[in-house]
Amino acid sequence: MKNVNAYTGPQRFAHRGLVQAAPENTLGAFQGAVDGGYEGIEIDVQMTRDGEIVIAHDSNFTRMTLGHPDGGSNRRIRDLTWDEIQKIELPYANHLLSEVPPEHSEIQLLATLPKLVMGQVEGRDYETALAEDGRMAHLMRFSDFDAWLTAQRKSITVEVEVKAPGLAGPILELLSRSPNTCSYILFSGDPVYVGEMQAAVRKNGKPTGLRMGANMRRLTEEAKRMIPNMDLFEVGLNADAFTCEDVRWLGEHGIHVFSNLGDYPDWWEKMVTRGVLGFKTNYAAAYTNWWNSRH
Repeated sequence: MKNVNAYTGPQRFAHRGLVQAAPENTLGAFQGAVDGGYEGIEIDVQMTRDGEIVIAHDSNFTRMTLGHPDGGSNRRIRDLTWDEIQKIELPYANHLLSEVPPEHSEIQLLATLPKLVMGQVEGRDYETALAEDGRMAHLMRFSDFDAWLTAQRKSITVEVEVKAPGLAGPILELLSRSPNTCSYILFSGDPVYVGEMQAAVRKNGKPTGLRMGANMRRLTEEAKRMIPNMDLFEVGLNADAFTCEDVRWLGEHGIHVFSNLGDYPDWWEKMVTRGVLGFKTNYAAAYTNWWNSRH
């Protein structure tokens, strides 16, 4: 009998946690990813007005509070203290993606770059959705996430994407005190933030076991000139934007490739043959079902 638990494909990183279980970048989404048995989680970090590092993708609360009965919030994370942020509720109802990615090719881009909440993707009415599921989530501090990670029995890798300026020093200092340093990959998709992190590591070193990354999206000639002078464990490349030769070139420099989303079977077919170490996905369960149907 085939053992469907013996997964041998690229490492599955739940993008902002398992977003079918809870709103992105919240504890419920992270726990859902662990419970699902996936190899990794990707999270994003920002900084509050009082210097706390919090887990959030957007710089403000506009998208994540859509559908809240009180009208939501447009306030920016950098303008708020941690005490203020703790009180902001994120509705479950309008922020859970479907179990399967969009089927129609004309909306595959949305599967690759998902910025819409469930209510927008599926045409749901906010009030109706809220009546069906009134649960609320909250953002969490990175320090609290690190404590949660310590308590997990299963080893899991965490990609930490820096989403704001001035975070390189504080996040590296926090990671230097973490018992989970070997579990983290610190990266960014913003060249400025990547530069800040690389400069900080060159000047001060990095916590033992911490791995560095850069989401370059495409392996351009300019990128090839820069990479040999960088401390990199992984490079992120966009779905359908890299070849086996790109993976080979990076491998010769001791660097792994992570695919950026590409949540549709046409890409999965290609990706699993190109030698990537892992990939970010909003549809980890759907991908796993697809994999199991072919292996």
